[in-house]
Amino acid sequence: MKSRSEEQIHEEPQSIKDVSDIIGGYGPWQRAIFLIIIFFGFPSAWHNLSITFLAPDISHWCSPPDPLLNYSTDSWKDLAIPKDESFGGESYSSCEMYKIYRNLSSLTVDRNQTVPCKTWQYDHSFYSSTVIEKWNLVCGRSWLKSMSQSVYMAGYLTGCLLLGQLSDSFGRRPIMLLGLVILLISGIVCAFSPYFWLFTVTRFLTAVGRCGMFVTGFVLLLEVVGPEWRPVLGVAREIGWAAGFITLPGLAWLLRDWFYLQLTISLLVVLYFVTYWIIPESPRWLLTHDRDEEAKAILTVASRKNGFHKPVEESVNKLKDFLTKDLATSKVNQKATLLDLFKTPNMRKKTMNVCFNWFVNSFVFYGLSLNTEDLGGNLFINFSIAGAVEFPAYLCTIVAIKRLGRRIPLMSAMVAGGIACALTTLFPEYLWARVTLAMFGKFCITCSYAIIYVFSAELYPTVVRNVGVGCSSTCARIGAIIAPFMKEVGAFSHPSVPFGIFGGFSVAAGLLCLLLPETNEKTLPDTLQQGEEFKK
Repeated sequence: MKSRSEEQIHEEPQSIKDVSDIIGGYGPWQRAIFLIIIFFGFPSAWHNLSITFLAPDISHWCSPPDPLLNYSTDSWKDLAIPKDESFGGESYSSCEMYKIYRNLSSLTVDRNQTVPCKTWQYDHSFYSSTVIEKWNLVCGRSWLKSMSQSVYMAGYLTGCLLLGQLSDSFGRRPIMLLGLVILLISGIVCAFSPYFWLFTVTRFLTAVGRCGMFVTGFVLLLEVVGPEWRPVLGVAREIGWAAGFITLPGLAWLLRDWFYLQLTISLLVVLYFVTYWIIPESPRWLLTHDRDEEAKAILTVASRKNGFHKPVEESVNKLKDFLTKDLATSKVNQKATLLDLFKTPNMRKKTMNVCFNWFVNSFVFYGLSLNTEDLGGNLFINFSIAGAVEFPAYLCTIVAIKRLGRRIPLMSAMVAGGIACALTTLFPEYLWARVTLAMFGKFCITCSYAIIYVFSAELYPTVVRNVGVGCSSTCARIGAIIAPFMKEVGAFSHPSVPFGIFGGFSVAAGLLCLLLPETNEKTLPDTLQQGEEFKK
């Protein structure tokens, strides 16, 4: 923002169509909101990704019968645990033991016959307690870990649909507060859950609360900044997510107990309640709900903080008139529905293309983020690197979409990331190569995920923009729900298989991007007809 003297008057445009026409596109007032939204990213990332450390892959083996409990772990394994050939070499079985016969005075181990474990012992050399051990999520029950994460992602989808509607009806601030309350209560109950089903249900509710806090905050941010700042800040707000990403392994390393980790990331949400008294309601939402005086009070404060000292009443009245006409036009166009995205050939092709790209981006992003254990090496280092690559990814994205547009950067990121993921399958013996390629793939998919947010909103015409982005986001949530089960695919086939699948999907989606029109510096479509003809 240009420097201004304290008495400088803001020259408003003749036609006022946005809040930024009154208070400026970005100034100290918006910056404070932006910083709060960034910090909302911390608990969002912690809860989204915490399952990696709540339920890590830990060594386990069959428990010995009572007469052999005094055996050391090594002696017991040598005596009764068979060895399996695995992808990393030979190791003790996690799910079977040799059959033991009880005689009158002794026990006999039959090395020609194995039986499944009934109870297990777990490695406590690092973790003192995990969700895996608490509910024995191993062997035939190992899929329950992935299921719980998929249920979490389903909660996120539910939250976006439910709380998104509520925020349009009751305002942004109340729903952000509701999200914080849900996140705090469900997170604490989750830590004290005595049953796995309760753990899963409270994780679902945690995702709902996370959506109410983080996504509603994002909407508020976009409603108070100028149009030229929305793509930049829409990407830059992910810095908070990335910061939460890289701090999570640090918390897990310090605590080493799933109960204390879950309780800590939940109780830290208490600090965010102070933002309710700092962050304002969206003036645009207030004006569309006939709460003009509240909007004027907020915009007066915002105008002064941004260095403008002209009374805002007249300007707010002009904005109110524009929004009233805009709402009337919207009501006329309310007949436009999800089906309109598929009625005409060009719109149908673009919609299916965009939805597939959202699905792939979410599927690959969460697949790579949640499966860092499968790369081998140190989980904490790999996870931290995966989070650290997001910082340069977002910076590169901001530069790329401003200079090169949307289509080519999106295609390049997805194809390059897909190739990198696929190449990890060629280096099973070289840990450094697998980690490097997987992290480059993570860098690229982070870039593409940020771009597709902006790109899809510009591709859909105004009358179906919300429903189009909502449809696309739903496809992304489906990808996120499926992603955790790629761990089971790797377990039953080969650890490299999921990375090959990620790579194939990413390359395919990237090449399909070339069929989409470029939107950078173009007049965006408003009607369905314009959407159909847009770069046909």
